[in-house]
Amino acid sequence: MGIKSFKQMKIKKSKLNLLIDILMFVIMVLVAGIGFLIRYVLVPGFQRNAIYGNDVELYYLGMDRHQWGTIHLWLSLALIFLLLLHIVFHWKQIVGIFKTMVPIRTLRLALSSLLILFTIVFGIMPLFVSPEVDESVVHYSRHREVNRGDDSEEKLEIIQPVSKQSQEVQSTKGNKGDRKHVDHSEIEIFGYMTINEVAEKYNVSAQELAKSINVPNGNNDIKLGRLKKKYTFQISELRDYIEQKSIK
Repeated sequence: MGIKSFKQMKIKKSKLNLLIDILMFVIMVLVAGIGFLIRYVLVPGFQRNAIYGNDVELYYLGMDRHQWGTIHLWLSLALIFLLLLHIVFHWKQIVGIFKTMVPIRTLRLALSSLLILFTIVFGIMPLFVSPEVDESVVHYSRHREVNRGDDSEEKLEIIQPVSKQSQEVQSTKGNKGDRKHVDHSEIEIFGYMTINEVAEKYNVSAQELAKSINVPNGNNDIKLGRLKKKYTFQISELRDYIEQKSIK
């Protein structure tokens, strides 16, 4: 009876190991596929503008690259969890093979220590580090140089690096008349931002900003990319409104 129970338990463990392996394979394929999707299809801003033009947001199955990135993160965490389970269930086998491959105990300890250090540095430490902030940004803007005749040529002007802080619109400490003028080319609005975020960044009324693009109330916390698909406005309309408000 004991031998039969042991065999049944062994069969259940084998089935569980097979299920874990299948799930790991499926998740690895999904992680790789979403990575390719983010890298080569839902390309970042500068590549997107070069391929599709300005003021566009890319979606696949109704989600942008940031939302797919969140799914990619959760799948990666699930893969790590399954990998840990896989190691736990095969621990005796792993230790036996490791001892056979590296018979010297001191060398085994050294390799194990290096593996633990690698895991801490590249797997855990990124959760506790801060990014390096480069405050100088080179901006490129196009302008037309008008010749003496009717012909004009378009050329690229390189503006010297300026501080990001100088690009931000200063909040008004007193009257609305203190608002600083913002040029159209300096207004940075992206599809992943919301109306409330844009309004706060450029010190304008969120309700009036939504009204300028015919977006009903109650949508100010929805991403502009989603609103744009539903209400068919252009990001440039928001820039125009902000520029006009900054002039007043």
